[in-house]
Amino acid sequence: MKAVTVTSFSRCSTKAPLFSDQQIREIASRSSGDIANWVQTAARQRGISVRRLPNQKFVKAVSRLSDGVVDLDPVEELLVALGRAGVISSFQRGLLQVHYLR
Repeated sequence: MKAVTVTSFSRCSTKAPLFSDQQIREIASRSSGDIANWVQTAARQRGISVRRLPNQKFVKAVSRLSDGVVDLDPVEELLVALGRAGVISSFQRGLLQVHYLR
């Protein structure tokens, strides 16, 4: 499990996302590499990053024992962080993640 460092945004934002669904669909129609670049740029421009928790090994071990292991790559972790920061909606995050993984 990783902690998300978000500057200038609340952890769970209730405001409208910064991008329209149409803008996100256009980004999602691109290649996985282009989606990854967009995600990294959007996060960097807003000061959003992902950092490891000191107890991450313990959390991963407990997760593995409970058969609940979900390993996200750095781009997927940034997508979660962008969603938590209110930059994209959960629908937009899912759309980008599905198209990124294809």
